[in-house]
Amino acid sequence: MKDEKLTSTIKDKDGGDGGDIRREPSTELQQQIANSISQRNRQGASTSNQTQNDTTTCHINTLEPGTPPIGASFEYLDHPADIILHAWGTNISNSLSNLTLCMFGYITSLDSISINKRHSIEHGLNIVGEGHDLHSLIYSYLDEWLFNFHDTGFIPKQVEISELQRSGTTWRIVSSGKGEVMDINRHPQGTEVKAITYSGMKVEETESRCDIYVVVDI
Repeated sequence: MKDEKLTSTIKDKDGGDGGDIRREPSTELQQQIANSISQRNRQGASTSNQTQNDTTTCHINTLEPGTPPIGASFEYLDHPADIILHAWGTNISNSLSNLTLCMFGYITSLDSISINKRHSIEHGLNIVGEGHDLHSLIYSYLDEWLFNFHDTGFIPKQVEISELQRSGTTWRIVSSGKGEVMDINRHPQGTEVKAITYSGMKVEETESRCDIYVVVDI
């Protein structure tokens, strides 16, 4: 990883070196995710009791979950036990947006997700991640999106990063997504993502491209 190049794409308020302290996974957040998974397994992921008047009707002939749409800037790579998310873009912000879609595209078919304005406002605004270095920032970022899904069922079809900066040893990212709450009557169920891991996490950057690799526990 070329830290000196990557940090040049991130706003640095204090001009510090960013430190090399790795944030450990949040046991509290992981427990909340585990509890939400357990609850969703008991109740199912259906949200058919919610109004769908402001949502486009069900898509037909959607791609299978885990199949990147044509032209997508992400893919899935084999792993002995889990799955490797690989996303790319022209810079780190673009790559992280694509990485989020990559994760959710494994849970359901993004082709089946419509943009519901009410769901997006209620569940998709201001998803914040923080870390002490780039890897912990990526971990926290995906972890927050995963928790948001298990808490609300919200699947983004589009993701925009509004803030990506460093202040001293604190790295911060703010993002928002447009999509809808998952309904198993309309959205195909893929593979459940249980947790984000540091294992094999890698960031590679050239002058015109940034690639991010993250292994997720399934």
